[in-house]
Amino acid sequence: MGHMGDFGRIARRARRRTVPIALGGFVLGAVVGVIITNGDDVLARTLTIIGFGLSFGGLSGAASLLPTTFKLGPSIQSPARGLDRAERRALRRTVFSARPLGEPGSELARRAADWARGASLSLPIVLGQFLLLYAGIAGPQLPSLVRDDPWSAGIARGLVFLLAAMSIGITIVFRRQIRGARRYLEAVGNR
Repeated sequence: MGHMGDFGRIARRARRRTVPIALGGFVLGAVVGVIITNGDDVLARTLTIIGFGLSFGGLSGAASLLPTTFKLGPSIQSPARGLDRAERRALRRTVFSARPLGEPGSELARRAADWARGASLSLPIVLGQFLLLYAGIAGPQLPSLVRDDPWSAGIARGLVFLLAAMSIGITIVFRRQIRGARRYLEAVGNR
């Protein structure tokens, strides 16, 4: 249990550190966007400023979470060590469905609870990292959305749409998994 407390501190520290880094990156990117805008119309200038802000903020925030994802990896890997692929899959499914696994006090029940603790700590960090990365990738495309050139505008629209759709899909899946892991912990806490 001591390790999970360490992982909890790592996750909290990462969230506290990443917010100002991403906001600072956004402000810095917006300033760069203001500097490089030229005689474009208001919409193009605004999209350039927001795009650079998203790019700098998203990429700096995602980069600040990278070491944390490596540090939190053992919180999910350790409880499943020694299990074969089918057992690991069953463990994940059971935790995400919030159905307690095995008899209370058994080795399998302990592993499932440890894995659920690790998932409830690491999955929000990974989700944040994905969303910040997608914002960082989509940001530079924003000024191209209103270009006169239909080819570059079409590619930018397609990429931004794809990244937005992926962000929504990943958010739905991860939030469902995070909720399942937390419900699992509540269920085994009441056993």
